[in-house]
Amino acid sequence: MVSLDNNRRLSFKESKLLSAIGFNLFFASISSALPEWSTKFWLINTTVAMFFIIRTAYAWLTMTDSKRYFSIGSYGMIFMMAFVAPQLIIRLLWIGESHLWILFVVTWLLLFIVTHLSKWKIGKMFKDPFDSKGGRIFHILFLIVIILLPFIMIFTSQEGTTITDQYIEFMAMGAVAYIISLFCLFMLPAFLIKPEEMDSL
Repeated sequence: MVSLDNNRRLSFKESKLLSAIGFNLFFASISSALPEWSTKFWLINTTVAMFFIIRTAYAWLTMTDSKRYFSIGSYGMIFMMAFVAPQLIIRLLWIGESHLWILFVVTWLLLFIVTHLSKWKIGKMFKDPFDSKGGRIFHILFLIVIILLPFIMIFTSQEGTTITDQYIEFMAMGAVAYIISLFCLFMLPAFLIKPEEMDSL
């Protein structure tokens, strides 16, 4: 079990730094290969992954607060998932010459901004997931998304009718990955809150 002693720097093994490196680089690579390999996307994704790897490594070298360190590392990994997961559906819609990809990008950006501006409310929701108003809202939104997901998948599949047959099978996968990305965005801001700030919420 990883020690959470806030008065000392974690050892390399305790830091789980290798896991963070492998996680970020793995998702950077696999997302660049779907639906077909793209060196451009690989360079972008790897750059983002390396930024968070370096940020996590720097935190490990300079911090003695292990809770804060793991928050920074978790933020990097969850952001990486949130960043690469939408790429499949967006690339497919681009290939299919559907302007719907713009809506997917704008929705992602808006949610990123709104959630980060509301990080204190989200933090309170994480602290009291069922007692807080934010927690109840989250569970309602979760149910709505689960209900709407099949319709989103059907709609995106119809939008993809101009995509060649070899890519049609990726449409449902892309829709699911996009929903996962939105949930990751919703969780992200909580990891920006310091432990002492979370305790005071």
